[in-house]
Amino acid sequence: MAVKYADGFIPEIWEASVLRTYEDKLIANKISWDKSSAVLKYGDTIHFNGLSDPTVTGSYSGTLSYETLVDSQVTLLVDQQNTYAFLVDDIEQAMANVDLKGSQAARAGFQLQKTADAYVLGATTAAQAGSTITDASLDTTTVLSVFSQAARKLDEQNVPMGEKWIVVSPWVREKLILAGVVHQINDGTNGGGGLKWATYNDLDIYVSTNLVNATSESSATGCLAGSYRAIGFAQSILKSRMQESKDAFAYYCSGLMVYGTKVIFPNELINLQLTYAAETAI
Repeated sequence: MAVKYADGFIPEIWEASVLRTYEDKLIANKISWDKSSAVLKYGDTIHFNGLSDPTVTGSYSGTLSYETLVDSQVTLLVDQQNTYAFLVDDIEQAMANVDLKGSQAARAGFQLQKTADAYVLGATTAAQAGSTITDASLDTTTVLSVFSQAARKLDEQNVPMGEKWIVVSPWVREKLILAGVVHQINDGTNGGGGLKWATYNDLDIYVSTNLVNATSESSATGCLAGSYRAIGFAQSILKSRMQESKDAFAYYCSGLMVYGTKVIFPNELINLQLTYAAETAI
């Protein structure tokens, strides 16, 4: 039986709403070297090509010796896939659900975003970082030092100005505000989701609840900092459909998303293990 839609309903609008909601809030898409345009299906392999840095020799003596640069190609496997599926009773409700403001289509996009972000920002990525910063009692007296140390470590890897980011949990942002950073930065210009909250010490700050232990005050929260080329990421929503039920006046909404991630430059990625400490003076 062919899929039929009521007059005035355009399935592509519903599909686009899920895509826009998903992409606009995805932190992984903002901080990574994005290769999503290359994804065609689950199992695809994405290549990040590069060569080793040339060696600078001593004083020139009239002859040249040519070295062979080593291929530093890194591959990313699109090895993750997630689905969503829900039912609406009739086409009027289905049409209402394409509204981007509070609709189930938007919620489906939000859940996709959370799943992908938690994967990219998770322990597997952190374990591949080239360095680690640990603070077992982070409060307003130490938070600025932690941020400065992260910025310095990226500077030492020759990450250019304007190419550094850090993803922190809401409680770490609170420490920054209490430490007075709010007076030095344009606080909250871009809001939440996958958008940049602020910039401090040349670090573009993103806030996420999808970090490991992001809302815990007793266990270390796994934050990340790095360059915008440190992590490779690729994703695509391959299926997004609304199908009429054969047995009832209802429509089935479902979708399939595939994605993958890979640390490309581990020396430009920092794992921050930060544990909440209560304030004594504020």
